[in-house]
Amino acid sequence: MKAKWLLITLLVVAVAAASWFALMMRPAPVAKAVAVEKTRDVYYCPMHQTYHSDKPGLCPICSMKLVKLETTPAVAQQQEPGIFVAPEKQQLIGMRSVQAELGELTREIQIVGKVSPDETHLTHIHSKVSGYIEEVFADSIGKAVRAGDPLFTIYSPDLLATQQDFLLALKSRYLLKGSSVASASQGSENLIDAVRERLRLWDVTEQDIRSLETEGKAKRAITVYSPVSGVVMERAAYHHGTFVDSSKDLFTIVDLSQVWIIGEVYETDLPFVRVGQVAEVKLPYSAGSRMRGGIDFIYPFLDPKTGTVQVRMTFANPGQQLKPEMFANITVAVSGGRQVTIPQDAVMDTGTEQYVFIDKGNGYVQPRQVKVSAGSGERVGISQGLEAGERVVTGANFIVDAESRLKGAIAGMGAPATQEKK
Repeated sequence: MKAKWLLITLLVVAVAAASWFALMMRPAPVAKAVAVEKTRDVYYCPMHQTYHSDKPGLCPICSMKLVKLETTPAVAQQQEPGIFVAPEKQQLIGMRSVQAELGELTREIQIVGKVSPDETHLTHIHSKVSGYIEEVFADSIGKAVRAGDPLFTIYSPDLLATQQDFLLALKSRYLLKGSSVASASQGSENLIDAVRERLRLWDVTEQDIRSLETEGKAKRAITVYSPVSGVVMERAAYHHGTFVDSSKDLFTIVDLSQVWIIGEVYETDLPFVRVGQVAEVKLPYSAGSRMRGGIDFIYPFLDPKTGTVQVRMTFANPGQQLKPEMFANITVAVSGGRQVTIPQDAVMDTGTEQYVFIDKGNGYVQPRQVKVSAGSGERVGISQGLEAGERVVTGANFIVDAESRLKGAIAGMGAPATQEKK
């Protein structure tokens, strides 16, 4: 009985050993196929996703470039946390990425200005005696006058009396010329000098005084001449017979050979503007007209209505092309130093925060908060949150932030499903 059981046991062991040996010697096609499948690259068309190929190239249907299919998106998503944007979506929305660069950023401050007369070239004309206007020669605002041109004539009882005093003093000198009393002759000379000086102080010209002395006849009306060259900006001498005194401003004459351009700088830009800074001025009515000048004065007060501070620039105006009240566009370039810069459309501004999307490769992007320092044209500087060399998404990142500030867009993006090659 024992021999029988021993024989059965040996038989079972022999069969098992033979089966194990046969199984080990048999090839494993399934495992090999799986290994080949895992190592084989699959490419597909983003527009016709049913077409697959085992090598890169162009889609025979639409000639679009084939894209490599990621077979393990879940693993990749764990290794590179972020948002997956399928290649077909990238092409449809035009998403692209650029490299953040370290460079010099120049900020341009735009200022609106106006041409204004140079206040140091303004001249106010007053009558230094009380009287009545007889005739007006500078009879319109804007009329150009030269130094020495007549402005108006004035009849003044005080001036007429002074002329008569001058003539009496001249007559006294003639009568006392041969006097034996030296003090009497000297007194007449002193009187003549005193009256002549009074006429000078009342703006009577030397020519009129000499004419009075030679002709011996007082003039009823005395002509007042312009002491400077310029343009009549204001006038109050209008009609014949108008009474005037020394307190009345009869004419304002401005010399426009040199003018000011006054710019309005917002208080947020004021820390970047300083005296001596060079600025470029463009005139809207002349596209090719550009001038460069320095800021020579910053006014020490702020306009509460506009929230701006005025800055002043001085320009020569020999041809009087710059006319008061003309508008001018002023550009001040401020160097921001070397910093990380990216395109302006790569930054998403939510109002309180700024974000960029970092391109992590393989279709994955990662949102990151940054701090924008300044902007210049189409580029902005990043002072915090980004390093030179990192790639940021531009051109279509607004889609990611649409509707729900990232959440809705992120939820709508997913990895493509793995498909077998047909």
